[in-house]
Amino acid sequence: LPLMSKLGKRYTVLLNATTRRDFKGKITGVVGVGQDITEVNAAMAESKRIADDLMRLIETANAPIFGIDREGKVTEWNAKASSLLGFTKVETMGKSLVDNFITEEF
Repeated sequence: LPLMSKLGKRYTVLLNATTRRDFKGKITGVVGVGQDITEVNAAMAESKRIADDLMRLIETANAPIFGIDREGKVTEWNAKASSLLGFTKVETMGKSLVDNFITEEF
């Protein structure tokens, strides 16, 4: 929920609300509790910007770049690796790097 302070500063508040009832159970209003998440949202946006920049750097690098997980399966394969080796990113993702893309003499 975006809120504006008296001085014009914008805050983002996570609002949780529930009905307020009288002793007969009749709804008499709403009780809300807010949490300021302005800084959390800003940090998340910055993290996303950095991750996007890194992905662009990996994808456009003038060197083949690949990533593997703990089991040795391909998790990243950039455009230079594709043009050099002839395998598209789709063809490599999830496959064992050693079993599929490293020659036996190595």
